[in-house]
Amino acid sequence: MKTCITIIFLMLLAPLSAQNDTIFFDKNWKTSNKEIAFYYRIKPLKVKTKDAIGYKIKNIDSLFIIKDYYLINNQLQFQGYSSDYKAEQLFGRAEWFNKDGKMIDSNNFDYKKNTNNSKFKIPEWPIIYLNYSIADKSLFTGGLEFCLDCKNKNKLFLGAGYGITNSYNGKYYGLPDIHLSYNTDYLLFVKAGSSSKNAYAVGGLTVFNMIDLGLGYSFAYNKEKIPTYEGFTASISFRISKNKNVYTKLNIIQ
Repeated sequence: MKTCITIIFLMLLAPLSAQNDTIFFDKNWKTSNKEIAFYYRIKPLKVKTKDAIGYKIKNIDSLFIIKDYYLINNQLQFQGYSSDYKAEQLFGRAEWFNKDGKMIDSNNFDYKKNTNNSKFKIPEWPIIYLNYSIADKSLFTGGLEFCLDCKNKNKLFLGAGYGITNSYNGKYYGLPDIHLSYNTDYLLFVKAGSSSKNAYAVGGLTVFNMIDLGLGYSFAYNKEKIPTYEGFTASISFRISKNKNVYTKLNIIQ
């Protein structure tokens, strides 16, 4: 009798244990419940660092084995190794797959030369940006951007640069630039920025974050001092980066 009760208890406990060992994510990779999830991850297990990637790393004795799946068909979506169970810092070879099981991307996170496991993380490597805009005068600006949130499909860029306006009474003027640009996965963006002479806001379409086409308005801080650079404005921006996460991937519906 005791044996039967034990077996029944274990049978009831097994589904609950499996559910607790599963982490569900929505389409933006935020933790969620199963009803609205797109992906799931079995609770990661640990393995010795050298066994996982073939070499030792200072201050990291073991790594989590990360495997993510599509909820719709249980197909593998990602596999790799991470120093944390949230997969925020990857090590060794990582692979990404589509819903049909075909590999769509891979990367080798090699830390043989740099074994410093600092918890402080700077933003993604700077992106070169070029911008041309026109209001009452033309303005050509160049500089650097940092991707503050490149792991999500929606990107947040912080930029700083320097621009040159066309002639005011035979003279040219330089304007420093600082801005924030929020680019969504739906090919839309909004951008706000400022120079020493004006503030501006634009919005429009982005071509996979490579090219931004916007319309907006520029407000002059002091209309009595040139250059004013005010009025309705149109702009086009270009981003150049080796970081693949900067750009929105093309999703092909099959």
